[in-house]
Amino acid sequence: MTKSISVIKETRSGEMRVVMMPREVNAFVSTGYDVFVEENAGVHANASNKDYEVAGARIVDTKTAWRASPFVVKYKCPSVEETDFLTADTHIAAYFHAEGSLPLSEAVARSQATAYSYELFQLDDGHFPMPVCDNEIAGKLAVLKGAYHLLSHQGGRGTLLADIPGADRPRVVVIGYGNVGGAAARMAASLGCEVTVFGTNPYWLRRFAASMPAGVTCLLNDPDTLAVQVKAADLVIGAILISTYDTPTMIDPALVQQMKPGSVIVDVTCGYGEGYLPTGSDFTSFEKPAYKVHGVQHILIDALPATVPITASQAASHNMLPYLQKMGAAIFEGQPDPVSKRGMIIQGGQFVHPLLRDTFNMLKAV
Repeated sequence: MTKSISVIKETRSGEMRVVMMPREVNAFVSTGYDVFVEENAGVHANASNKDYEVAGARIVDTKTAWRASPFVVKYKCPSVEETDFLTADTHIAAYFHAEGSLPLSEAVARSQATAYSYELFQLDDGHFPMPVCDNEIAGKLAVLKGAYHLLSHQGGRGTLLADIPGADRPRVVVIGYGNVGGAAARMAASLGCEVTVFGTNPYWLRRFAASMPAGVTCLLNDPDTLAVQVKAADLVIGAILISTYDTPTMIDPALVQQMKPGSVIVDVTCGYGEGYLPTGSDFTSFEKPAYKVHGVQHILIDALPATVPITASQAASHNMLPYLQKMGAAIFEGQPDPVSKRGMIIQGGQFVHPLLRDTFNMLKAV
């Protein structure tokens, strides 16, 4: 079988990233792949059709892009309508976050395609390598978003998220100590904020603390300690790995009521259901980024890195290349690839990843 890969243009509203830049396309071409790129797939990431052609790709229309190769890659998941392009021979990889959309997952299953979700690709040591760049960007943008919405003309309390001589230092709480939480904490600390990071595992929290700059305090996440810090915070950033229907509440409505008027919560997690933040169960958008509950601004945009498509596409494409190459070797050459296999979510019409099975079984049982 001729080795090939198709790069699909994003169609989701506000999504302007592309999963593979010309540099990475050329890396596939140089190893014997035919690369098909949907027309204008990279235009918003400063990658023209000509750039891809110079890299060795063929520019094709939408239908051809979906059908030209059994190996199909996107940045974000396809729409339900786009699943009509899928066949039993298709291996499609994207950020599916499929546990949040039963209709999409069922449509992919009906197609008999094999689907892989980038956020679930997992190394032998337990780490998830694919979202590293997006997580770094999301953590830093969470601080910038929070800083903007703390401005009084944006409905905030009128606090500048920076250390100014003679003024009180702003206080930032970060819940979570992964890539997102680490990026947010470093960003806030660089502005001169007092930063408190909460985590649940003492061993990993100590390792995380050792990597943090001055001005960052790391604490175990217990309800009383969290409540004290949240009530004193100007900005709270939610950066836990996942929040879903059965995640215990961490910040309840009564605690939100006790926060400073005009303070801001930026939830980067953007889980499903009420999760750990019941007052933040509704997503916001780039057009309407915030809403107030009990006088506190809530921001829940589930794709913050989409606002910087050039940076995000360049970084993610570079980071994801070796994993996509190994996935391709598994598809075309039969070489075992445990990393992408752990990210397989749907195969042969069945949900094969436990996250999907458990979530949808729980929803159907309600």
